[in-house]
Amino acid sequence: MRANLSAFMTGLALAGTVSVARAEDAEILQKPDPTAILDIAKGFGSARMDKDDNGDPMISGRIDGVKYAVYFYGCEDHENCKSLQFSTGYTDPLTEEQANAWNKKYRWVKAYAGDGSNFKMDVSFAGGITRANLEEQFSNWNAMAGNIKDFVSGK
Repeated sequence: MRANLSAFMTGLALAGTVSVARAEDAEILQKPDPTAILDIAKGFGSARMDKDDNGDPMISGRIDGVKYAVYFYGCEDHENCKSLQFSTGYTDPLTEEQANAWNKKYRWVKAYAGDGSNFKMDVSFAGGITRANLEEQFSNWNAMAGNIKDFVSGK
């Protein structure tokens, strides 16, 4: 009986640990908050708040030597945006074959043919996402920055 009670108490303690871990990540972001996103961006390299050509928030940054921007989409009067997009580009055009080769190899960041050699990654906030998930999106972008640089330089 004592062994069963001990196992039961251990199970409760483990369940409590899981609940605490989930509680720490219980902050569900329903929309991309530019200030919070800038704070996360600064954890991965240099970043500053800007505005795009439409006056919507935009973050300009640099990760692993790669300049990038985070654009905010679906904004109402430059606030309450619905999604965001990581983007980087180069002056050399990217051919359709090169874009297809990239897209076949990599899952999260997509390449688009044409002038500017754009690489993009979309993040939707539909239904809300946790801060940890948003940090993971930055981690994905960070992990791909070196690959983008190497791909564009032909390595």
